[in-house]
Amino acid sequence: MSDAYRIRSATSDDARDIASLIAISSDGVAQIEWYEEAGRQHCDPLDIGERTYKNPHGDYSFNNAAIVEISGEVAGMLLAFEMPAAEPRNPANRPAASDDNVFAPYIYLEEPDSWYVCGVALYPQYRGQGLGTRLMHLANEQARDNGYSVLSLVAFEQNKGAVNLYEKLGYTVVDHAPIVPHPLIHCEGNALLMVRPVEQ
Repeated sequence: MSDAYRIRSATSDDARDIASLIAISSDGVAQIEWYEEAGRQHCDPLDIGERTYKNPHGDYSFNNAAIVEISGEVAGMLLAFEMPAAEPRNPANRPAASDDNVFAPYIYLEEPDSWYVCGVALYPQYRGQGLGTRLMHLANEQARDNGYSVLSLVAFEQNKGAVNLYEKLGYTVVDHAPIVPHPLIHCEGNALLMVRPVEQ
């Protein structure tokens, strides 16, 4: 673990870094809407992501992000927020890979009444220092402080490194859905819903 790191709440000035890191953590899923909007506005897709995270309201806001810095430089981030209580998933409604809605698997894989780790990512030069694990522990602290008993996240089974890390941290796979193919999504196969109890 680097001894020169610090974790702080994100500000609106971090929005571009948040968008860049979400693009990494989502393996392209987050960029789909950005590219569509950028095409209409004739701008860089990352500009759309930056505008999204500059918004102080909603789930996809800098207010739900934490930044980890090393020597004053942004190294990575955590984006996490509450997943409200809702009806449990019905496997009979699991979307197929041929679904028209590319986001259908991730909507289906929401875990009601959980603290949802939407994204955790580090820039490549800062990986392998234990910072990702520290951010995942922060997610547990957030969940506990906000009164949640369960953490949830969605991972791609093809991303073995991420799945292995989450399993080491106590997450287990409780459901899955096939990825709807899209040119911007870097993975194939299944998306996995992984959950774990919050440590008090």
